[in-house]
Amino acid sequence: MKGFFLWILLSAFGMISVARVAAVDEIKLYDAKGKRDPFIPLVTPTTKVTSGLLTIESIDDIVVEGIVYDPPKGSVVIANGSVMREGEEVGVTKVIGIRPNGAVFSIGGTEAFKPLYAQPEEMEKGKAG
Repeated sequence: MKGFFLWILLSAFGMISVARVAAVDEIKLYDAKGKRDPFIPLVTPTTKVTSGLLTIESIDDIVVEGIVYDPPKGSVVIANGSVMREGEEVGVTKVIGIRPNGAVFSIGGTEAFKPLYAQPEEMEKGKAG
């Protein structure tokens, strides 16, 4: 009787194993088709790309692409593809302060505020030019 029970148990386990292998073959991986994978975060605590800030000569060369404003834990600014916190420096560019609407940079010792969005008068200049 024990042998019969063992035989039934082993055959059932074999069917489960075959079903599990078949299920694994059906799993599809996400294909981004050349686009950014939405399941990979853009910014992580270890993100550090600085090449976009190495050639900065003036505040006009900086493009603020995003801001994570969180004063108690540490705000982050994304400028020219680089993720920086207050006090960080790359080449001649240093982040002095981060605000909800932009960031204060020091470029070669000259401080200037760069907004996250273009101001209305700058947008008008772009339309006229």
